[in-house]
Amino acid sequence: MKTQRKHYKVSNGEVQLAVSEIGQGQPLLFFNGGGATQVAWKRIIRELGGQYRLVTFDFRNHGKTTTSHDTSLDSFLTDAETIMDKVDLDRPILVGWSLGADLAVWYAASYPGRVAGLFLIDGAVPVNLVTDPEDTRRRLNTPAMRIGPLLLYLVGMGYRLSPDAYATLTIEVNTRREQLLSAYDELDCPVEMVLATKTAGEKGERAERNNALWRAGGEQLASQYPELSLSWLDNSHLLPFNEPTRLAHALDEFAQRIQVSDVDTPL
Repeated sequence: MKTQRKHYKVSNGEVQLAVSEIGQGQPLLFFNGGGATQVAWKRIIRELGGQYRLVTFDFRNHGKTTTSHDTSLDSFLTDAETIMDKVDLDRPILVGWSLGADLAVWYAASYPGRVAGLFLIDGAVPVNLVTDPEDTRRRLNTPAMRIGPLLLYLVGMGYRLSPDAYATLTIEVNTRREQLLSAYDELDCPVEMVLATKTAGEKGERAERNNALWRAGGEQLASQYPELSLSWLDNSHLLPFNEPTRLAHALDEFAQRIQVSDVDTPL
């Protein structure tokens, strides 16, 4: 008998968070990237084996979740905290992409014992790629950035952030990445990280520079935290869309390792 997907809302103050879940077993909670919605995980979830309770949701101003004037990084973190507090999840594995990877690390560092593991996709690297905030604002304040979210909304992937709000969030995330090592120091769960070699694109000086910084940041993590498992995929930042099968298999293996470790660890 096919398991039915459940859809419901969870309140975080003025914000109504749209949640979906399906399946039973080890809970996997997915944190989307900025500008992305639950749809980003569709192909990975379809590829997953094993018995899992798969929970996705939309952050504020994204997808089917309602809007708020507060779109700071901390406000997104309160959305994650609300899901963890109000959805009955027993030590889930947090699966985060981009901004969602950063939020997963900050959450797990702040709430020891509540997370079984972190599976991080092309995010949460301790490097600031924004060298000129005003240039970032100019690059993101384009007709495409204004019209794009409206077009994405037609396929269930829309977000409601102005170009300026999106730029502010981007700048804040990158600034906070300079402090990420302090969060990694506090983690008490296994971490698997998959990074893209072409996260900033393939053409131009800026892409070449940022890709080199991204790789250096990833290698710094691997060197400083040898227990962290790090792999690279020769692809762009859009890994959940471009590499769903490989990510699903890696996530499945990570979840199985955690389950075996939990069984083998004496009380």
